[in-house]
Amino acid sequence: MSFKPEDVTSQGVWEILKELIDGRWLAVLQHPCAFPPETFEYVTLNLIHNPNINSSVLFRADILYDSAKHPQRDGQSTTSEAYSIRDIPRKDIVAHDGFPAFTLKRTIVRRMIPRNPMLDKPVVQSCQVFQSSQSIHLQHTLVLYIPHVSSGSEIPWYHPNVQSLACLHSWCYSQPKDAVSLLPESSPSSSSTVSVHYRLFPDQVPPLSERLQRTAFHLLSTIHKHGRGALEGYTKRVHHDQLISQQRVQDTYTRLKAAHAKRLSDQWVEQTDSSKHVFEDLSIAAFLMELWKDMYQPNGSSRTTIAKGDSRPAFPGFVDIGCGNGVLVDILLREGYQGWGFDARSRKSWAIFESSTQRQLKQMILVPQPLLDINPDLSQQNREDSPKLLSKLLPRACTTTRTSDTEIEWHSGVFPSRTFIISNHADELTPWTPLLAYLSLSPFLMIPCCSHNLSGLRFRAPSKFNSYSADTLAPTFFADSITKSKSVAISVAPEAGEDYQPRQGNLKDLSQANRSKQPSAYAALCDWVSHLARAVGYEVEKEMLRLPSTRNTGLIGRELDPGAEGLSATERMDKVRAVAAKEGADAGVWVDRAKGLMAGKGEKH
Repeated sequence: MSFKPEDVTSQGVWEILKELIDGRWLAVLQHPCAFPPETFEYVTLNLIHNPNINSSVLFRADILYDSAKHPQRDGQSTTSEAYSIRDIPRKDIVAHDGFPAFTLKRTIVRRMIPRNPMLDKPVVQSCQVFQSSQSIHLQHTLVLYIPHVSSGSEIPWYHPNVQSLACLHSWCYSQPKDAVSLLPESSPSSSSTVSVHYRLFPDQVPPLSERLQRTAFHLLSTIHKHGRGALEGYTKRVHHDQLISQQRVQDTYTRLKAAHAKRLSDQWVEQTDSSKHVFEDLSIAAFLMELWKDMYQPNGSSRTTIAKGDSRPAFPGFVDIGCGNGVLVDILLREGYQGWGFDARSRKSWAIFESSTQRQLKQMILVPQPLLDINPDLSQQNREDSPKLLSKLLPRACTTTRTSDTEIEWHSGVFPSRTFIISNHADELTPWTPLLAYLSLSPFLMIPCCSHNLSGLRFRAPSKFNSYSADTLAPTFFADSITKSKSVAISVAPEAGEDYQPRQGNLKDLSQANRSKQPSAYAALCDWVSHLARAVGYEVEKEMLRLPSTRNTGLIGRELDPGAEGLSATERMDKVRAVAAKEGADAGVWVDRAKGLMAGKGEKH
């Protein structure tokens, strides 16, 4: 069913709405619908909780009161903080038990939060759901939206400039001859419809402005789209805010944006788009800061300010491996968190930061010590380029300086104990992130982007094809010779007792059924690096971050299996070597790739 709503503004006030508050209601648009009242109510409640679906300038809705969760007792809310229906201005509500032909089913009071509070103010709005059954064949569901304002001048830009608006769903199960319809005479009484209505301010008269017409069209089209999707079995696949609430992260993001966005955007010197990188790093910083609030003592707290019984440790510092433009490091340092970052290439943007930030940004190559240990037969040339096989650790690299302009600084990947490791689109370093974190018993956040193996070569991460998702429990296969687009490592679950040997194949050789079942390259990468983290004992948590990027999967490791954590440093190194050896990691290839990165041949993010 294509979406072509009917303009019903000429019909004035529908009979069914005449008893609602007053007679200043105007029908705007209506459209036939094929979804029942249960679906309409489900869609409506989702839109009430997520106003950002209808307006890109909104962050979210904070629910102040919900009668389904806080039932009334003698006219009072069950919690002192929750709104009561009595808190809604009397001129903007109907009787507590509804109005003729309708019964009040649910009341939700929400505060809509804009993305930019400097431009738009929040507004509180009551959302009331009414239901009416004229007969066993006809049911009306009405959702009434009432902004808590006294005049049109108080209406924010993102809200239609009307006193109230309503969405009416009229569902005909069947239409016997004696059924009474309250729909306008021009509407076929046998059809089910959904419609949008406005209650105008006293100084507003038809015809409606073009903007109010567009708003009604958008609201109705969203209900139509989501209703049809729900009817056809659509289920949400991506779930945000699993670890930290949306409100916490977005409030911190708003504060960081006000403090840092203009400065960073105005001084941007990279060729890449500042609007993407600056706001993406602000979002990541907001998530990290809220995550760290749960993990560590308040930043800057002293022993005298720590609450009794609070067992959280002090913040251990962070390192951003593959820090790129350094914006994330700069934001975190300015917010009072101690840490540093490094990348194979310095960036122009490093020079725009304060000297205190510049000192914490290093140009150096990371060559994991376990990688060198499992490849003692490096060529003589690579041995010369890798001083003493990089066995000298650099735990104080964040405070040291280059001794000469031509000297190459290296890092072995062993950081001070429990340093929080950030790996944001670090490409070659992504699969090494959980392995290096384990060496230092460090928690980590990695946001994968491009798929590389443990030698630093592009490849498609291994997966299996007998389900719709990668089998993260299947043995992995280091397929460094497989091209990034045409071939894939095929992992097939072995028969009982069979000695498992992964096979390498080409996508062209797969049947159409198996080809359709393969996960995306990005999903396979996230599954594979999660498998590497679990292999050394991490419990991997997943959060779909709210970033302006399609590569927004955050994989967090903050809990280690007690048995894995109890091993000595030597035993942990042996364990990581074993994982790297099983994956076929090659130090010679890694060092050659590292040279290319320093020469500027790698990807830029």
